[in-house]
Amino acid sequence: MKLHRAIFLLLINITLCASAAEGADSIRGSERNWWQLVKRLELDIKDTTVVYPPFIRSCVNLYNTAYDFLESQDTAYVGKPDKSWNVHLVNQNWRDAYYFNFNNGIPITMLSEIYSNAGAYASYSFLSLGYSVDLNNMFDRKSYHKRYNFGINCARFNLEAKLWENSGGTYIRTFGKYNDGRPIKVFFPGATQRTVGLSGYYFFNHREFSMAAAYNFSKLQKRSAGSPVLGFNMNRIDVTLDFTQLPQELHPWLTFVPELYRLHYNAYTVMAGYSYNWAFNRHILLNLSLFPGFGYTHSYDDSYYGSNDLVGMSFNGASSLTYNADIFFVCASLKVAANIFQTSQLSLIAPISNGEISLGFRF
Repeated sequence: MKLHRAIFLLLINITLCASAAEGADSIRGSERNWWQLVKRLELDIKDTTVVYPPFIRSCVNLYNTAYDFLESQDTAYVGKPDKSWNVHLVNQNWRDAYYFNFNNGIPITMLSEIYSNAGAYASYSFLSLGYSVDLNNMFDRKSYHKRYNFGINCARFNLEAKLWENSGGTYIRTFGKYNDGRPIKVFFPGATQRTVGLSGYYFFNHREFSMAAAYNFSKLQKRSAGSPVLGFNMNRIDVTLDFTQLPQELHPWLTFVPELYRLHYNAYTVMAGYSYNWAFNRHILLNLSLFPGFGYTHSYDDSYYGSNDLVGMSFNGASSLTYNADIFFVCASLKVAANIFQTSQLSLIAPISNGEISLGFRF
């Protein structure tokens, strides 16, 4: 009888212990539930103890496999911030330029107004989403412009698509020998441009060098390093210079017929260059990047000189200065992208420059 009672009590103890363990596992499972971690801003996609539904688990596994291939770097040179998320405010200031020259010797320089945008962006790893407001059109609607960019940035490569448009807000700054060639500022309503493009870069020393540390704030460059870069640039460019709208004060200095000149062409170039990060200390990072390109240009029938196949040239450059202070960061950068159109009768260089200031924090 005593033996039966002892066995009965032992079974009760085993049942109670199993129930307690199951309850503890349930609590721990709840604590590791992916949605609960998201709500507490504690989700780490690399954490293998997180509990996901089957489909989401498959997506996370696929993401981690791609991430390991694309983002694997030498941790002695490149590190990840302690926080995976970052939010930053951005002020962008960009302008178009046109350097137009006929072979009969009347170089013309035109600059647009400086267009300003202000926005906010949220980023996780190499993914980013944001929204910006056109500050110019909030106060002055004399000019019309658009600027859309979409990019994918990782350790191995960068890929960027763009759409830039501008009409109005352009000034002639030099006009042949007018004013003895010195700078002027004469409003010129006849300049419009539209650029649709795709560009990409591959970083050969992606193990030790990080472009994202200088421009996207998702990495930290611990030690100075650089990388040779090979890339491509594909642009469809449509520039119209309607000299029938040229101000009368400049007409006496004309050496060509004042009519509409449209340059509508595709430019395909291969770019080769170098990018270098100077990590002065754990707080200050300076980047300088230069990517000249050479290739092929094809103009459309509706261009002023009709259909032509020409040698194409381009130039992309960038620089940035970043200061990191624990979770906070601030960055000032300048980017320039230019295409060069050259025929036996005229040449056009049309660079677009963008100065940017970013201020944000990681969490």
